[in-house]
Amino acid sequence: MRRAHTFFLFLLLLTGANSFGRALYNADVLKPGVQIDSVPYVTVAVHNVGLMALTVTNFGTLGRGSDENIPDPVTGQNIPSMTYLKGYGLNYLYEGAYWIGGRLGNDTLVSTGGGASYGVREFWPKTYPEGDIRYRSSKDPEAPEFDSSISQQDFIAVFFDTLTDASYTGYDYYSRRFHKPMNIKITQRSYAWGYDYADDFVIFDCELGNMSFKTIKEVYIGIYLDNDIGRDYTYNSYDDICGFKATVPSRYIPKLIDTINLAWAADNDGDPDPVSGSYFGFFSPTSAAGIRFLRGPTDSSEVSFNWWVSDYNPQYDWGPRRNPPFGEPFRSFDGFLGTPVGDKNKYYMMAQKEIDYDQTETRFDHTFEGWLPPPPNAAQISYGGDIKYCLSIGPFDLGPGGVAPFTFALVAGQDFHPGGNFANIGLSALWADWIFDNPGIDTDGDGYKGKFHIFRYDSTIIAIDTIIRPTDTLFDTIWGSIYVDTLYYKGDGVPDFKGAAPPPSPKVRLYPRIDALNHGEIDVRWNGRLSETSLDQFSQQSDFEGYRIYTSLTGRVYDYSMISSYDVENFDRWEYDIWQKAWVINQQPFTRQTLRWLYGNDFDPDDYPTSDRLFAIYNYETRKYDSYFFTRHDWNQSDYRDTTNIHKVYPNQPYPSTLDLDSAAMFYPNELTPEGDLKYFEYRYVLRNLLPSQQYYVSVTTFDHGFPGRRLRPLETDPTLNAQREFAQNSSELVKEKGLSVVVYPNPYKLDAGYRERFEGWERPDLPAERTMAIHFTNLPNKCVIRIFTLDGDLVREIDHNFAPGQAGSMHESWDLISRNTMLVTSGIYYFSVESEMGNQIGKLVIIK
Repeated sequence: MRRAHTFFLFLLLLTGANSFGRALYNADVLKPGVQIDSVPYVTVAVHNVGLMALTVTNFGTLGRGSDENIPDPVTGQNIPSMTYLKGYGLNYLYEGAYWIGGRLGNDTLVSTGGGASYGVREFWPKTYPEGDIRYRSSKDPEAPEFDSSISQQDFIAVFFDTLTDASYTGYDYYSRRFHKPMNIKITQRSYAWGYDYADDFVIFDCELGNMSFKTIKEVYIGIYLDNDIGRDYTYNSYDDICGFKATVPSRYIPKLIDTINLAWAADNDGDPDPVSGSYFGFFSPTSAAGIRFLRGPTDSSEVSFNWWVSDYNPQYDWGPRRNPPFGEPFRSFDGFLGTPVGDKNKYYMMAQKEIDYDQTETRFDHTFEGWLPPPPNAAQISYGGDIKYCLSIGPFDLGPGGVAPFTFALVAGQDFHPGGNFANIGLSALWADWIFDNPGIDTDGDGYKGKFHIFRYDSTIIAIDTIIRPTDTLFDTIWGSIYVDTLYYKGDGVPDFKGAAPPPSPKVRLYPRIDALNHGEIDVRWNGRLSETSLDQFSQQSDFEGYRIYTSLTGRVYDYSMISSYDVENFDRWEYDIWQKAWVINQQPFTRQTLRWLYGNDFDPDDYPTSDRLFAIYNYETRKYDSYFFTRHDWNQSDYRDTTNIHKVYPNQPYPSTLDLDSAAMFYPNELTPEGDLKYFEYRYVLRNLLPSQQYYVSVTTFDHGFPGRRLRPLETDPTLNAQREFAQNSSELVKEKGLSVVVYPNPYKLDAGYRERFEGWERPDLPAERTMAIHFTNLPNKCVIRIFTLDGDLVREIDHNFAPGQAGSMHESWDLISRNTMLVTSGIYYFSVESEMGNQIGKLVIIK
């Protein structure tokens, strides 16, 4: 929805040059009497370690809530709202907001972060630095942010409803009053992971605190969402659909169902090509997004789901409504049948304990089920509309100083279209719940592991007891099962926020250069000390398996290609399961040495590769022969001396005397690299025959053994987590060292040369050609000024090239063919100059259109 952007325009007017950064407000626009240190410090943060990129705030909203460009305080780049899959320009959330409602004395109040009362924002943070969003991460055990981290990306924000100043809270025209605060506090902890089972959701673990001296009665917690699904920065709000999914079929045991209670939204058809009817791959909005509560403040909390189509015209502003019970007043929402304007209407909606039918069912008459009649434009609404919805939970009372926990997850799932398939988003919703509270784990040690289902098959009669009684005979049949297993599907009620994780990925260093044949090369270096020695949080053992090298030309998560792999030499042992009547793996992989300890020094697992060539050994406990065969666990690509693949920089270095770097520096300095890392874990791979004109994203991932016996496949880190981008060109240090001359390419630049097909803009088919044109400069020092002139000496453009020494891309710069007057330049011959501490180099470039 586009109406809420006025609030962000207001904020942007208040900001200085570093919008949403440290100097948030300009003192010149503050009203007289307000001190700068009393201004709430409004800021944002972006979850982007998984497939979802989501903006969170410290003022009670989710997403961007605006069409304006708002910079990320960390990167300076424009923040997303909620993109999925990240990198493909698809938006699945315009704005979300907290709604907290309750009764204070004779007042019915709802504190809102936004939504349905335009211009009203009632949650605000403290001043800086107390009001800043805190960051933690489990990615690097040696980083300061690792301490007390829960996920790979933790953001902690605290905001309050305590202000009465209308310049912040606005005026509620529908309630016809200024804001009356509830004096409440929300602590929001949001968690995101990049693992393949947890990269489709973000979990919000929150606490609602009562800061007043009065009990707030019958409290409801609502999460308001306005999705607007489609291409980002386009008008895409008119054809969304939404609904409520209570259950999905189990993915693990046939004929069972899993409860998810998911409020969901999607584009109505995924925007296929209007002619061919086909989709544009990852560039089409074929996924679905949703929200579910993982826990409420009390065990008796009930979930409500209400949706509506918003419109300024009350005739078209509509949502499903049940007929109120006899004697209960009917609220018309101030003339609207959809949008709950004002505090009392929002509270009324959340308190109805109502689950609305799906939007696509609007065209059907539901009056016989107790609903109001459908609107005149019911068919249009069923097709899609500018929908909003609220998922709420309650009621409960909150006494003075009381704190109520609640947890929810924003989830997404691919391939909803065609056909409205809930399989993937349903699995995402389940995994969010399982990460929140691990099934089968007794977290608090009281003996309870959660809810479970006993799965069995091949039942058989064990015995029949005959009991003769005076009047009849009773046959007592005892049944048994050949195979029985216990499947836990709910946790013990104590939050865990844990999941299986691969070893931490290493920090990657890139050293680019040009070889003797003018081909590009990138020397990839990393140190694997933490990757190979960190302990798995469940087994408390190191489960490192190997490394993989990936490259990408776009940096998008699905555009990475594996170039090389290195893994530990180990083997899976297969044994026959008489109950499942299949060969299975029940143990972790064995090293070759371990197998020789078990079966003799001459044992070679490669001699028994299939079920047709079994290894048999006598079992003295069962007095039978056990038979096995063995397969490579991964590729067993473990030759660390092969310099054409991933290899060790110091292949003859023995295992270190200590893993502590400080101790090594003091007692074993010969075991350290010049950078201060342990030589034993230093690795290298050289990417060769690269295009010097192309920028490459390079990543080194780590993966673990997995646990086949528990159906847990090997886990691998996300290539985007530690990816570095670099041109396969001479580094800026090498430019200075050898005094290399600046190179311009393509020169001449020809508009009809087909650059779009491979060289420029091919990775952004959504952008017009004129937005992707560029002339490139390479062999630059890390600091210089590039100027482009006409033949008459008029300055066309000046580019300040300023990088730290050795920083990625410090040898390269591009010009988008736009003049300093923001006009596209014409065909012709131009001069360029590159001025630096090395001197001034002058040359010519030609543009042919």
